[in-house]
Amino acid sequence: MAKKIKIIVESPEQNVVIPAIPLSAAAAILKVVLWGSQYIPASSRDESVQLLLDNRDAILDLVQTSVRELKACEPFRLVEVESGPNRVLIDILG
Repeated sequence: MAKKIKIIVESPEQNVVIPAIPLSAAAAILKVVLWGSQYIPASSRDESVQLLLDNRDAILDLVQTSVRELKACEPFRLVEVESGPNRVLIDILG
């Protein structure tokens, strides 16, 4: 049963390892980030921020559904992307 998500970004310049955090905590963090993004002044928003704000409810529904579905799965590697010397790994852990 999956319970946590772990993200690793490796590059020649720097490695970033985000420790495993509970899936529900990751969803809550995303919810706070989306909520807080509404306070970015309209004049400072780029297109990507506005797109997130316009679709906030759909994004949150998708994340909540995804967390619910992931919790029913065994641990697995969700993402593995390599581009030259750079690599991104996202693991779903038990």
